[in-house]
Amino acid sequence: MNNNDNIPLTKNNIDQISYSLEPFYIRLPNFSDDEAKNWFYNSSYYKINSKKCPEGLCEEKGILFNDTKEHLSVNVFLVKNGLYINDDCGYNYGATAVKRTFVSANETTILYDKAIIFTVPDGWAFQHFLDGVGPKLAHSKSYLQKYPDAKVIILQGVRFDRSVQEIWSMLGVDYSKRILHYLPTMKVGAHLLINPCITPAIHPRLWQDARSMYWSISGILNRKNEVKRKNLIYIQRTSKNAMNRARLILNEEPFIKFLRDYCLKNSLNYIQYDHSNDTDHIRSRIELFYNAKIIIGVHSGALSNMNFAQSGTTIIEIMPYRQESSVLPMTCSMFRPDDIKACAGYILYTQAQLLNQSYWILPNVVNAKGNINLNISRVEKLFDKI
Repeated sequence: MNNNDNIPLTKNNIDQISYSLEPFYIRLPNFSDDEAKNWFYNSSYYKINSKKCPEGLCEEKGILFNDTKEHLSVNVFLVKNGLYINDDCGYNYGATAVKRTFVSANETTILYDKAIIFTVPDGWAFQHFLDGVGPKLAHSKSYLQKYPDAKVIILQGVRFDRSVQEIWSMLGVDYSKRILHYLPTMKVGAHLLINPCITPAIHPRLWQDARSMYWSISGILNRKNEVKRKNLIYIQRTSKNAMNRARLILNEEPFIKFLRDYCLKNSLNYIQYDHSNDTDHIRSRIELFYNAKIIIGVHSGALSNMNFAQSGTTIIEIMPYRQESSVLPMTCSMFRPDDIKACAGYILYTQAQLLNQSYWILPNVVNAKGNINLNISRVEKLFDKI
């Protein structure tokens, strides 16, 4: 492509920039005891995906992901006089929708010179910016710099998380001037519509490139003297920072005492992280988790901060589940245990493996109110193995 605004497009006014990624494996979690192992092996995730293990060797090789469309094919479309009308931004983005154009401005409700589509579900929220927008930005961020006047289209949400605004700002996108919060009634036209949506949601290269992007815009990669990772970060879930008031550790005091004692014995910094009290710029949080050696917490969106941690970081997810649906994460309890359906409750496990981190799962049953009496002896056993 030329660097000027007179972009040479194909005869049908669409350019497609594509490349293929290599097939990849996602390793099984680490297990500290048979209880954790048996729980995972009976989960819907394992029942669905174990069929993808080469020769059934899940423990040896992990689960193979090699579907061309879903996992391997990365695309950016540049459409002259493109028209966006509430299309799903993902690998299933329709071919007809990609090619949609307008002839007259009357066919649009809003018209820009240039625009870039990042309308992934809930991309205004920190967690879903990282798991939805981030992988697409990993291969398309150059267009943000190449076209500094291009509007960035994201979905309108109930809020616009400050941390997401700050990441956009570090990428050179003034969220007060360049961000368009899209509503379903809009028909957005652009003389150049840039569409990076048809991209895998999961692939190690995309996720690790996105992580490098966060480090780079925070200035971490420019440092000559790296600090050795010494942080043990407990991501604390409380009645004040948990939106649904559940998944709380009821016996938190002895749990915290164990973590503090472990840090003293192993010369680590104990850090208790409560996102609701974090008023610092996102740059500080990226640095905090970059220097993490161990991250532990109950399943929650705040664990997504692992996206800033280095490969090899130990991630320990306390996975709450209800006794009556014993093989499902609590967040998937709307399903029946015998339903073989994809469940978002395993997304943090997937993220950690994509980021080449050491992931440990610690399933723990919840009480009637959805809270946890954590088995401290199991926690101790797990820490003996990491």
